[in-house]
Order: sequence, then C-alpha cells, then structure tokens
Amino acid sequence: MEQWFQNTRGLVIIVLAVITGAVLLAIEPGDGFPSGTSISSGGDTETVTTVTTLPSATTTTVVAHPTIQEGSTGADVTVLQQRLNALGYEVGAADGTFGPGTKEEVINFQTDKGITPADGVVSAATWNALLANPSSTAATTTTAAK
Repeated sequence: MEQWFQNTRGLVIIVLAVITGAVLLAIEPGDGFPSGTSISSGGDTETVTTVTTLPSATTTTVVAHPTIQEGSTGADVTVLQQRLNALGYEVGAADGTFGPGTKEEVINFQTDKGITPADGVVSAATWNALLANPSSTAATTTTAAK
C-alpha cells in the first residue's frame, strides 16, 4: 500500500507540472518567456532584458439613474428589483413594475442603511447605496476593554 501511495504521489506531481507548464504557455505563448523579455548572449556574458508593462488606470463610468417611486415602470425599476433581491430584500420577480412590495423593501433598505427620509422613493442616495461595492461600504468597529 505504501509503495502504491509513493508511486501515485509522483504521478500527481508530474501531472501538476505538465498542467502548470501548459497553463503558462497558454497565458504567455512564445518562446516560454513572458512578452517583453529578451535574452541575448554575447561571448561569455548573457544579458536579460525585461520590460514590464503596468496596467492602465481603471476608470469607472457612473450611470445616472432617475428618481423612481411606486407607480414607475421600466428598466431602472428592473435593475432596482434585481439589486434588492441580490441584497436579500425579497421583492419577488424583477418585472419592472414598482409596486407596493417593492416600495416596502426599498423602505426597509433605506432604514437599514440610514438613508433619510426612508420614504420608498429611490433617489441618488438610495441608488448610491444600492450600487455601492459591498467591500467599500462595510464598516468594522472594534472596542477594546480597558
């Protein structure tokens, strides 16, 4: 049994090495070197030149959403309903119609996020809270005992 395990372990290592090599070549095809790397040899010395390209700055496009409320219909209402459902505020099917159930969950969301007035009208403050990146809106409070 121990012999089988040692043979299997070696096989697993070989398979992982082959897969790793294949993935690296798929990511950076060419001579096995990342793009921007060149090797030149002149006599007894070898020169390795590496050019690193930094990713460009990320830009965020903000899409303005209109103020919507009970009675509103359309794509913005569908986005609102989908986002509320994703955040655990169950509005049911995202049908694009802002009804009493959607209003109730918007008020619950606004209350939970401290948005005033919590009136069920989705204006800029509510849109910003709905569409915010969860990691940037999470707050942690630590209290140390003295």
